[in-house]
Amino acid sequence: MRKHSKIPQIKYPLLLLLPVAILFSLALEPFGFASAGFLCIFLLLYFTKLLTEKSSWKQTFLATILFSSLVTVTSFYWIWNAIRNISGQGMMISILLFIIYAFVSFYKVGVVFFGSVFLTKKRTVKNSDFFLLLLPSLFLISDWICPMVFPVYWGDLFRNQILWRQMAKFGTEVLGFVSILSVSLLYLMFLKSKQGIKSYFPYLFPIFCFFSLNLYFLAETILQGTNIHLALLQPNTSYAKREIREDQVWMTNTIQSVYDLGLEAIRNASKPVDLLILPESSIPFLGTLDSKNPNSTYSKSFVDITRSLVQISNTPLVFNELVWDLGSRNSLTILHPITLVSERRYKQVLLPFGEYLPWETKLPWLRNLFPETSNHIPGELTEALGFQTKTGEVLSFSPLICYEILYPDFVGNVVRHSPSEFILNLTNDSWFESQTEAKQHAGAGRLRSIESGRPVVRVAVTGITTAFDPWGREMMGDLQTFQKAIGYLDLPTVEKGRTTPFIQFGPSPWRFMAIFLIFFVFFRSPPRILSHKKKNEIEI
Repeated sequence: MRKHSKIPQIKYPLLLLLPVAILFSLALEPFGFASAGFLCIFLLLYFTKLLTEKSSWKQTFLATILFSSLVTVTSFYWIWNAIRNISGQGMMISILLFIIYAFVSFYKVGVVFFGSVFLTKKRTVKNSDFFLLLLPSLFLISDWICPMVFPVYWGDLFRNQILWRQMAKFGTEVLGFVSILSVSLLYLMFLKSKQGIKSYFPYLFPIFCFFSLNLYFLAETILQGTNIHLALLQPNTSYAKREIREDQVWMTNTIQSVYDLGLEAIRNASKPVDLLILPESSIPFLGTLDSKNPNSTYSKSFVDITRSLVQISNTPLVFNELVWDLGSRNSLTILHPITLVSERRYKQVLLPFGEYLPWETKLPWLRNLFPETSNHIPGELTEALGFQTKTGEVLSFSPLICYEILYPDFVGNVVRHSPSEFILNLTNDSWFESQTEAKQHAGAGRLRSIESGRPVVRVAVTGITTAFDPWGREMMGDLQTFQKAIGYLDLPTVEKGRTTPFIQFGPSPWRFMAIFLIFFVFFRSPPRILSHKKKNEIEI
């Protein structure tokens, strides 16, 4: 009988983080290889085990900084464009800001690294407990407690595999937990199992159960609601810096271009349109809410074109505007036909360094570094927005603006607070000037559709304009990015009462489970005897 395989040693473990980061990028869009995600986690588990054997706090810290930097450079290099455009600084300052961001952007891996080293320093943890209980729990907790400027969850590495991602019905954190647990089972099977196929069964059976549950969710029948016809407008308005606001020619041409695109969408529709939708920042800086405040963004031209489109089409119009209401607000607005009454929902989750400056009151000099950052204030949780279809039925949608689609907890709270038939996300990715960023941002909507059990419609000013059904499948071909375009979508909505385990229970049960598993492993494992104490005991 063969002995258990030992974990091989490598001379410079930190070098292993480079292929891990490359595999991380291959798992995300635009590649979307779920197999790369599994291999990435496999090597990350192996590296974490090596860290616990070294038990060096210095190396653990270096590993955290290095992994964060490598992931940023390989997967999120597009953040450079945002930093350069928002800061308006020269090359050297922009590079410095990007390097600082890269060091800390994916600091969440430190929860896994430091947590593993700390626990194994204190306790003699069996390999099975370490890989099957401790590590998946630390990954889940890192998703929970680590806020990020651009949130990325471990479950996102597997969102492009339709036969596996359905576990997101319990939440993206659970998708990550189950995926890491499955990789851990394979790790133990390959490196510690006895010879013979029969010995693989205990490792493969849980994975088979997870896969079967995914298949069950994929085969689930979801009662459909009303079918509606949407016109999605992509005006390809470029990002606009503050000086553009004073350029009357540019602003006039932009307003006219958006209006012409709306008329074209109305004329070319093959069937009556139930909802006409413009994305975020179609017309930057302006709004339709009149105000006596000197900072008012009110534009009579903006009011005229929105009302004209609604009157010509006799269709509700959804659009984004910047309004002044006790402060600057990023608003999703619906303008109803006949009455011409507007309803607004203000963006609640604001993008730091883009829509507001963190710590600006204490560090006012930050404004000099990021002159293009807005001073928006957040809105509050409100009801879903309703509209009447051409057939006279009243439907509703959960409104999300850009960045908000990245947060599972937030989207879950929105749907729980006021259930709707679908989710509508207006967004603007033009500041990043990257198709990779647009695809990664859109990919988040795929998981939000599975979590909420509702279609997600995404309308982007420069692309990607697309839609996902409740299983995360694309419902329309992506419109060409960075081009003016119109998309028509026949959207099968769901019943307003549609729910999922994530909507019912939220993430709390799984977070408490992760904490319990860590304490369970800690207190059931014997204290670790340090090497110098072992030597003394032998001498005695």
